[in-house]
Amino acid sequence: MSNLELPSLKINNKVTISRQIYTFLRHIITTASISPGTSISENELSKHFNVSRQPVREALTTLEHDGLITIIPQKGTVVKRISVANLKSVVFIREALECASLDNISNLPPAKLSKALRKLHNNLDDQRRKVDPCNLASSFLPIDDKFHEIICSFSDCSMTWDAIQSIKGQLDRIRYLAMGSDHPISPIEKLIAEHEEVVKAIDKGDIEEAKRLLRYHLHEIMQTHVSIRQQYSEWFEPEN
Repeated sequence: MSNLELPSLKINNKVTISRQIYTFLRHIITTASISPGTSISENELSKHFNVSRQPVREALTTLEHDGLITIIPQKGTVVKRISVANLKSVVFIREALECASLDNISNLPPAKLSKALRKLHNNLDDQRRKVDPCNLASSFLPIDDKFHEIICSFSDCSMTWDAIQSIKGQLDRIRYLAMGSDHPISPIEKLIAEHEEVVKAIDKGDIEEAKRLLRYHLHEIMQTHVSIRQQYSEWFEPEN
């Protein structure tokens, strides 16, 4: 961990140690707090967290599965660069799963649908009231994630959002880089307006229109990574 300094982590006995270390490291990587190529030492992580190497190894294995690090046997572990091909795959999968979630609305019991819609409208309220213009990434992106998690809840399948969450680490890095760059993904007002239009279509029962709006919203990041790549070229893998 020669070029990596980490804050401390208070271990919670109610959650497995490996899961806590995984969540901790994933947050640091996906929020673009450490750059690609950063070395991560299993031994030094073990010392830093004051735990055995086993939970650290399990956490790193999961991060590798998420596509965020590369574990090189006998050599070490490094944070991966962002792959444009990976971004395209993530957007494709997100679109498929979130639109399928909207298609399932007609199958939901009225009480469950009503509860999900209340959460969606409350989330829109949070987007309007709780976004700090001086700290867009940390204030808006968690609320944005929650919005899409609620969309996924229409699937009535807890694995839907879990599946998206496990693959979108590289996408999250783009989002955090963009919010802190001179080329933001889109004005926050525009992103919130797009969310509002999706919800309006759902409220009207026009699921096809909701899906169309959602597809447009999810594809916007692919239009933006070009400017982000120009500003952070060292964060990206070379394109073939």
